[in-house]
Amino acid sequence: MRAQAKQSQTSLSFGLILTCLMAILPTYAFSDTLRIATDEWCPYDCIPSQNQGKVGYLGDLMAEALKARGHEVEFVEVSYYRGLQLIREGKLDGTMACFREEAPDFVFPDFPLGKSNSTFFSQKDASWRYTGTDSLKQAKMIGIIKGYDYVDPTVMDYINQNPENVLAITGEKPLERLIEMLINGRLTAIIEDKIVLEYKAKQMGKSDQLKVSGTTSAVIDVYSSFSPKNPKSAEYAKILSEETLKMRKSGRLQELLERYGIQDWQAQ
Repeated sequence: MRAQAKQSQTSLSFGLILTCLMAILPTYAFSDTLRIATDEWCPYDCIPSQNQGKVGYLGDLMAEALKARGHEVEFVEVSYYRGLQLIREGKLDGTMACFREEAPDFVFPDFPLGKSNSTFFSQKDASWRYTGTDSLKQAKMIGIIKGYDYVDPTVMDYINQNPENVLAITGEKPLERLIEMLINGRLTAIIEDKIVLEYKAKQMGKSDQLKVSGTTSAVIDVYSSFSPKNPKSAEYAKILSEETLKMRKSGRLQELLERYGIQDWQAQ
């Protein structure tokens, strides 16, 4: 009986000590690793193997913000829409970049972490310009990535009619392939987020062969976000909001953006 009593006292004492430690230690002392979906949409969201080890400014921002509170980030390469599905099911913890309109059930930080504007690009000497639906009809061939939402209603209404002069491609490195097809004269124009296409063209050494041939009126916010299935998602979103504000104030945010040659989206 005495031995059992002594064992019970020891267990109780250990439990009290553990409880006290948990009370005085900050919550981030008990860290975890978040699995975050990544796709090729550089400079927002980059696949490291294709970008000299870079994960995109949103990946840098997310990793640094969460690490400041003791959490680690693991990036999982997956197609964009497959990633959204896995996050919605709780099989991944979040995504580096998405539009709120595409995933309204996700958990978001307090403010966007970028702005996207779909822009048309043509060969440098091309005469075609985007001015609305009629100009789309006049193009010999417009290149797009299959399944992408280019946001602007006029453009999407036209694309969704499946016209013969819209080529939708899939597979590996679709934006690189579209740029090559444009330069080779197989396309009249391609449409993409402006900084995404400019970043890729510079990476390929093709910037001087392209020009902006029209900008849509739609500007949409870009967010990092977290799974609606994870009970900690609200905590992660709060951390990302708070740490981003700290980094903007300290100048660290601009340092991250300068790695990709871009400016703070608030200044755009």
